[in-house]
Amino acid sequence: MLLMACGAPKGLTEVKSPFSGSSYEGNNRYFRATASGESTDMETAKSKAMLTAKQKLASFVQTQIKQVAENYSGERQAENNIAEFNARFQQLTREVLNQVLVEINVIGDKTYKNEKGNFVNYVALEARKKDVYNKLKEIALQRQSLNEKDKQLVQQMIDKAIQDSENGD
Repeated sequence: MLLMACGAPKGLTEVKSPFSGSSYEGNNRYFRATASGESTDMETAKSKAMLTAKQKLASFVQTQIKQVAENYSGERQAENNIAEFNARFQQLTREVLNQVLVEINVIGDKTYKNEKGNFVNYVALEARKKDVYNKLKEIALQRQSLNEKDKQLVQQMIDKAIQDSENGD
């Protein structure tokens, strides 16, 4: 009885992907994402895995940047135009994501063939937070839709986020 209590629930088998564990999870310095894709065609399996991993990575980046902006906005509640600034900043974030996701690193890529004869591809991606934040700052400083005060706010906010990312793991 004791052995049954410690294993997987009856009728279920635990599946462990090749890219699991803390070295494939995001931390203070890196955004990381893993995914898998399956297809009868090996290239399609790889494309599916890559697309899903990039979507996850983009979601992590967007969530983190939104949190950075909200934390910074919380510190600057006295400003009247903070809602307008946040809207412009979110648009800027989306633009940066389109560029940054091209500059990601593949930290793991494995392909297997399953019992059905399908290819299953596993992929692990990472993007260095400092690089993402610097790209965000670079694009922000070039944006004509941001006034000088907004550009200064973005620069301060991003510099703080970079400093925080470098003080971590």
